[in-house]
Amino acid sequence: MIWKVCLWVGIAFMICPSAGWGQNLPLEEVVAKVQEQYEKHSDFKADFVQESFVKSLGKKQQAEGVVYFKKPGKMHWTYSKPTKQEIISDGKSLWNYRPEDKQVVVSRMTQAFQSKAPSTFLAGLGNLQKDFQSRFVKTPAPGTPYALELNPRETQGGLEKLFLTVEPRTFNILQATIQDAMGNVTQITFSKIKFNNHLPDSLFTFTPPQGVEVFNLPGASSSEGPTK
Repeated sequence: MIWKVCLWVGIAFMICPSAGWGQNLPLEEVVAKVQEQYEKHSDFKADFVQESFVKSLGKKQQAEGVVYFKKPGKMHWTYSKPTKQEIISDGKSLWNYRPEDKQVVVSRMTQAFQSKAPSTFLAGLGNLQKDFQSRFVKTPAPGTPYALELNPRETQGGLEKLFLTVEPRTFNILQATIQDAMGNVTQITFSKIKFNNHLPDSLFTFTPPQGVEVFNLPGASSSEGPTK
């Protein structure tokens, strides 16, 4: 569940610019500005707080950490609370590492998330207007964030709805809420957003520490570690 959320949120951040002064714009212009400017940034980092409602369990869960993203398709989520966890991708392979369990699960990005919109956005090739139908959740008030609801035009690997809260001057995405087909809802709030950090590629690859079991899902590269 967490790795899917990370990929869906990747859609949001990879279309997130850092400049612009539009306020109280029509829906079409807001969507266009978000789309047209995301290519200007090579990478970003941000602190995040994640709140999830797991419908099958009937309870809420909270986590926090730092996320790094770099085009094309590279990401590194570091969870510090409530337990340590890392979700890392170099754009091809995806590592889900849980230090407490001394285990890492390796899969291919295309296996981990089989949907058009996330994969194309993560590769820097997506089209927000083409892949989603959008609307304002509420009529924008002067100086307040835009609240957008995005519905996939095609089935997107369980993603049912994506809600974005967009800062009206910078068009930075302040919050992303993901609703999946099972009724689970995850809200991620971002802070300390910083773009173009010259992040090294080494941040987006993973070498298992000694003593960590490596589980390769079918189709994962055999070079990632021994299959368990």
